[in-house]
Amino acid sequence: MSSKKPGSGNVIRYWTIWIVTISLLSVLFIKGVFSLMDKFNAWTGLGMGLLLYVLMAVMQAKRSISPLRYPLFQTMDLGFEHQEVTFSSRDGLALSGWFVPGSMSAAGRNGATVVITHGLSGNRLSGTHAARLLSKQGFAVLLYELRGHGRSQADINTWGWVEINDLLGAIDYLRSRPDVDPERIGALGYSLGGQISLRAAAQERWIKAVAAEGPTFAALSDHILSSAFSLRKLVLYPWLWIMYNFQVLLTGVPQPLGVVKETPKIAPRPILLIAAGRGEEYLMARRLFEVAGEPKELYHVPEASHLECSRARPEEYARKLVEFYMGTLGTS
Repeated sequence: MSSKKPGSGNVIRYWTIWIVTISLLSVLFIKGVFSLMDKFNAWTGLGMGLLLYVLMAVMQAKRSISPLRYPLFQTMDLGFEHQEVTFSSRDGLALSGWFVPGSMSAAGRNGATVVITHGLSGNRLSGTHAARLLSKQGFAVLLYELRGHGRSQADINTWGWVEINDLLGAIDYLRSRPDVDPERIGALGYSLGGQISLRAAAQERWIKAVAAEGPTFAALSDHILSSAFSLRKLVLYPWLWIMYNFQVLLTGVPQPLGVVKETPKIAPRPILLIAAGRGEEYLMARRLFEVAGEPKELYHVPEASHLECSRARPEEYARKLVEFYMGTLGTS
């Protein structure tokens, strides 16, 4: 099995769609310019361009709510003991995962637990690297699957809008376990899971520390607030407006308050933001860092691609992650 995290290509696919759209619009625009002497052809070209613009937004909305469901094949030694568990989301869906007790060989089990949330089209295997790092230091870990992923119930995704109930259900489940200290539960999320983890921490006081790697946008307002005005944003904004509103139409779920607006509510609980590259992912993480209250940290790996920070700097990444949870959740 490839060790690349499922869902890590979502950003690439997103921008591929955008680049193709721009290219086709450019062709139609040029066609219109060269057809100025023929008004019918010019207006036809413009109309076709606008129609394509709308259709691409609709297609992206449809793709976002229908994630690929990767089968869970365990073909390797995970490097930690684990128990198959099931629990309910706060809105009553059956979710599946692994509970990983902290290792007794190193620091000893300390009662603190970190719940890991994967990205779009991912599954519990997305968090196995972090689970190994943390379990060796005595932390228990809950690796679970969002609705519509892996072995969990449901078939659609709402880009985190209702999936926040999945993480909140995971917190409820952990608090019910006698081997978990309810005062020392942390969250770690990747991509979509990072966005969900931040929003959940803003709403749930039992999440005592949260780390998010490459957190995605949650609402249209996040795109507006994440970076300065630009021509690209001006062109992209109507496309995003169509996409988000069509997603509302498809799911019947209203847009939530964006993650940029939710993040300030997490303080005084600590936040670790992890960002790769120098593009939208970094700009989003930097904006979240700016609005977050103390204590907070932004760990930037400019040479890495989406969700590949641990590959680019394995030792530094491991140290950052372990130190964050050791310093915030501590030991008993």
